[in-house]
Amino acid sequence: MYNGIGLQTPRGSGTNGYVVRNLSAVRSHSSVQDRAGAWDVAPPKHREPDAEILEHERKRKVEVKCLELQLQLEDEGVDEAKIEEQVNELRTKLLAEASALVQNAKTLKPSDTHGIAAAKKEELSKMARALGTRNDYHEGDAFDREKQEQDKLRRLAEREERERQREEERAKMLAQKEKWEAERKERDRLRRREEDRRRKEREEEMKRRERMPPPPLPPSRDRGRDYRDRRSRSRSPPRRGYSPDDNRRRPRSPSPPRRRPASRSPSSPPARTRRRFESRSPSRSPPPRYRRSGSSGHGSQGGQVEVEVASASLWAGPPIAAPPPFALKVEVAFAFEIAWESGDLGAVHSLPPVILRCLSRAFSRCALTVCGQILAPTSHDSGGKGVLKTVLCTSISPTIRLAAGHVAPRRQSPSSKMRAVTRQARRTLVRPASARNSLGVRCMGTEASSRGDPPLPKAPSKRYTAVTHPEDQASITPAVKELLDRSNAYVLPVYARPPIVLAKGKGAYVWDTQGRQYLDFSAGIAVNALGHGDEGLVEVMRTTASTLLHTSNAYHHEYAGKLAELLIKLTQAQGGLGWAPGTSQPVTNGTSGAKVFFANSGTEANEGALKIARKVGKERWAKATGKPSDDPSCDKFEIVCFERGFHGRSMGALSVTSNPKYQKPFLPLIPGVKVGQLNDTAGLDGLVGEKTCAVIVEPIQGEGGINVADIEWLRALRKRCDEVGAVLIYDEIQCGLYRTGSLWAHSTIPADSHPDVVTVAKPLANGYPIGAVLMRDNIAEVMTAGTHGTTFGGSPLACALGYHVLSRLSDEAFVASIKETSDYLEQRLSLLTKWFPNILHEQVRGRGFIRGLGFKNTSHPGRVVEMARERGVLLLTAGQDAVRLVPSLNIGAGEVGHAMDVVESCLSVLDSE
Repeated sequence: MYNGIGLQTPRGSGTNGYVVRNLSAVRSHSSVQDRAGAWDVAPPKHREPDAEILEHERKRKVEVKCLELQLQLEDEGVDEAKIEEQVNELRTKLLAEASALVQNAKTLKPSDTHGIAAAKKEELSKMARALGTRNDYHEGDAFDREKQEQDKLRRLAEREERERQREEERAKMLAQKEKWEAERKERDRLRRREEDRRRKEREEEMKRRERMPPPPLPPSRDRGRDYRDRRSRSRSPPRRGYSPDDNRRRPRSPSPPRRRPASRSPSSPPARTRRRFESRSPSRSPPPRYRRSGSSGHGSQGGQVEVEVASASLWAGPPIAAPPPFALKVEVAFAFEIAWESGDLGAVHSLPPVILRCLSRAFSRCALTVCGQILAPTSHDSGGKGVLKTVLCTSISPTIRLAAGHVAPRRQSPSSKMRAVTRQARRTLVRPASARNSLGVRCMGTEASSRGDPPLPKAPSKRYTAVTHPEDQASITPAVKELLDRSNAYVLPVYARPPIVLAKGKGAYVWDTQGRQYLDFSAGIAVNALGHGDEGLVEVMRTTASTLLHTSNAYHHEYAGKLAELLIKLTQAQGGLGWAPGTSQPVTNGTSGAKVFFANSGTEANEGALKIARKVGKERWAKATGKPSDDPSCDKFEIVCFERGFHGRSMGALSVTSNPKYQKPFLPLIPGVKVGQLNDTAGLDGLVGEKTCAVIVEPIQGEGGINVADIEWLRALRKRCDEVGAVLIYDEIQCGLYRTGSLWAHSTIPADSHPDVVTVAKPLANGYPIGAVLMRDNIAEVMTAGTHGTTFGGSPLACALGYHVLSRLSDEAFVASIKETSDYLEQRLSLLTKWFPNILHEQVRGRGFIRGLGFKNTSHPGRVVEMARERGVLLLTAGQDAVRLVPSLNIGAGEVGHAMDVVESCLSVLDSE
């Protein structure tokens, strides 16, 4: 037990115990063996002072005097050699005087020992005050049996209280889990009951349709045979002279039509001559035949867009309430065709729901041919609904034509106009004239890619060199001018916006108030992951807003916990925040390994992350120094950011956004911010030091120019943060949530490069304001009630929308489609760098659906964005030298091909200039 002046008291000796001196300073005459063995000698048992105790006290007093002299001389600034000389002289003098005053221990009383101990304690306290150490040391406290017993009972009571609280929390959690399980079972029961009800309705409808008599056929000069006779002969084999491999009708010898007198019965349907290939049997239906179209395509715009479904029977599905007049019951012999006369898939908005159900039902049993490419369904259950919606759900005014068969309005006789359409459709079954249409989709007879993507062009497109969406003053209508004038008069002019006013959006397209259509390849600055006007989001918003719109964070609601759980479990399963992919960590003692804080935006998320990192830094400093965390002398508050990074525009987030254009008007900003260079490993040691509490970085910089951080640099940054105790923050507000093809941009890199904190916002609710901060438990443990908060963050509506969006984005099929379409985008972008080497940098930046085209001339990115907008495609700039491509995550290859065609045309115009 150390007494403060170089003396050691063996544990258990107490005040009257035997005190062993540090022999290295005083007993220099002892040998090495004696000094080593002195610690093993047990203290003698005694009841009265002896000569050794008195000798010890005399020498201790001498050392106290010497130490006082040494401190005095050091305060006066005397040289160390002279200090040592004077201290040795004083020690020699005092030892000589002490030896002359040796007192016989037998003459002392036991009470004199207590006087010696009191004097010793006083001197110890005096020296402690002089040295700045603790002065509340009592040598006998460690041997107070009664006090030890009290402490033991107190610790036992505290342990029992903690165990009781844990048991209560565990019981509450088990009860909550049972409640959730009961709710889930009830939902499953209701869902199964609803599915059974719908299945029975479908079966009854099919039985009713089978019992329904066939519709009457129109009279015709070549139809003399009774309809029942036609049905009786419907299983005849295909006619001779037809080959399934041949797309043309083979000639056959002419023969007079076989006629039969019409029935005399007034109730019988009109007689007609049965035509071949009008069988109702799906197994006997020959493949579709192609005739030459009467139209000549679209000139420079390419051929028509065709969708043909080979099927024997296409039904409109179960009846719907108030069916539109064009809801048809369709029976097709072998082909169904939809042609968009515009030749542009983006020009179409939505097919009637009845037709979609009809096509989905048919496609679940057959193959779909899109411009010659046969897309087979993957399973009978889902059929081709996903593909159908991708191909068809963006249509506005399609022309529906039947290759052969009979068309009639529901429960009505076919009108003369419909019969004319049917006859015209039989004569004009379209076959494309060119091998590639305006959407970049190959037609029948051409080579298709192995994955079904459109083939790559062999030369840059020049079809969009002309301006189609002018923005000059002459093209601005009075109505648009009035809207712009009102905005300029009342809205703070902090945005530089083009003279267009957007009115509505659907899918990947938006329309302005003049009715002009734009392909939105910016997705609201990487926000609209599911595009515009998503019906699922609209339904969630309607349902949640009608029940619980806002509660504040003074109360719980069910959606915040669900969204936070989904975020953490997806992170564990797919990798990120220190977890390798495939991790599954159960909830133990109320902890899941990470925590989530919900905010209103990406800027707020970054502000929260910086505040949390500051508090962690103070706590770690306090633990290392022994001082309180709120001590003003704490110097662990510096924050490190990197050039060309963007983290927000509030004062805190702006301080770590090292762009003079953003920072200069608002100086001075918060102190203690250091700026480094991305991927500069050599400068990390000097950049991140002991005073650093936080390091914030974007794994893929968005606003700064789509710059990707190297994996090895991130690993070195993680290692340096661990060495100095700094919190590493990854800002994945723009590059996170599957934009790179994985949940986080850092999900695919090694776990030793992962951060402590991740911030996310933009696509989480597909446009509704929400942000989130994900942090590990060792970071979250410093945050207690009242240390941070928000009024609107994590509202019921925002969290419900976030849960819906994240559930859809994390679907395996959706992620696979992101990777496939982004691969096609990467191939098209790589062609641009080869075709325009004088304009573009060689390397395409970014990953997945966050891409950047680097320009050698810094004036070109803004010009290309303007030119593309005047041709109907919305793009963004990134930094000073790049064009940013951040489309919706559910965008199709057709839209990607159209956007790239426009970009190629713009670069061609720029190259010619």
